Amino acid sequence: MDPDPQAGVQVGMRVVRGVDWKWGQQDGGEGGVGTVVELGRHGSPSTPDRTVVVQWDQGTRTNYRAGYQGAHDLLLYDNAQIGIRHPNIICDCCKKHGLRGMRWKCRVCFDYDLCTQCYMHNKHDLTHAFERYETAHSRPVMLGPRQGLPRVPLRGIFQGAKVVRGPDWEWGSQDGGEGKPGRVVDIRGWDVETGRSVASVTWADGTTNVYRVGHKGKVDLKCVGEVAGGFYYKEHLPRLGKPAELQRRVSADGQPFQRGNKVKCLLDTEVLRDMQEGHGGWNPRMAEFIGQTGTVHRITDRGDVRVQFSHEIRWTFHPGALTKVPRGWAEPPLGTCLAARAPVPQESQTWRVGWGPEEWRALERAAQIGLEGWAWSPRSPCGRSIGQIRGL
Repeated sequence: MDPDPQAGVQVGMRVVRGVDWKWGQQDGGEGGVGTVVELGRHGSPSTPDRTVVVQWDQGTRTNYRAGYQGAHDLLLYDNAQIGIRHPNIICDCCKKHGLRGMRWKCRVCFDYDLCTQCYMHNKHDLTHAFERYETAHSRPVMLGPRQGLPRVPLRGIFQGAKVVRGPDWEWGSQDGGEGKPGRVVDIRGWDVETGRSVASVTWADGTTNVYRVGHKGKVDLKCVGEVAGGFYYKEHLPRLGKPAELQRRVSADGQPFQRGNKVKCLLDTEVLRDMQEGHGGWNPRMAEFIGQTGTVHRITDRGDVRVQFSHEIRWTFHPGALTKVPRGWAEPPLGTCLAARAPVPQESQTWRVGWGPEEWRALERAAQIGLEGWAWSPRSPCGRSIGQIRGL
């Protein structure tokens, strides 16, 4: 399985001490947060490959092992600062759309996701196991329940922290002069590029400005008065320098695609547009082909799916946006819907309202478990069976 390139070490990532840490209080003590500001290079005597330089919030700056000689000094706490986003995922606790940073998916509840902040603040049932997704493309890592695990308090540049100008400061006398303190009033993203990567600081003269804390790998501030910034489960964070693997590119029913498969996109236009980010992009004309059957022409090097709809029309789709059309399926004519959950006489036919995602997914489920005959969906608009499987 190939490593996920987006999950590799990048400047801007926020980190904490890890499993092979042996560097005393360089981080200000366990729970101290730092920013990756430089990556190791082949041939460098001071910062060799598979090492990183970290700027700790409390001011120390030095290099650490991120796979060098098999050691991992650091854990990845947050990667929202490098632009990691799950476009079609909503945190089911704080309700933020387009979840930024790592995604935490419940393995017990259907379609339940948390952002890093909510997961680490003990939202949802602590006895439930979760999956961790480092990026939108990475394979999930199975995690045990949080119940009974120790949580480490975070300390550093968070809301309420007292700060002074830091190593990358280039903003003149906005702070009132070197050594003059200010107070962090907010941590947020920089426009739509990154998440939790800048801090809003109010200085002694009452002015407020925004400064980098991970954005583009820069750190404009130094923390001189720490505050509690929440918690983290160190057993559930990934080791920095050990990137997640790419997901197998599969359809919405969890099966890998092959050339020649018949497929449909059944998503809403807005959802599809978000999913297409980084997967072939979005063209407004793609909306015309939602609900139409196409044929898999090829799988791209990134694992996206090139679908042919006619001799001249091809679009590249995120694999999760597509649903396979079951083999042997023939959609009944518009106006047909059999009003039963089993084969029924011809005279029981009634009007068919239309075909949507629920109908197709119900049909797929029926095909997967080997039902021959009629499939139905309890949530079908017409409340009746939705089609006939002619062969499995």
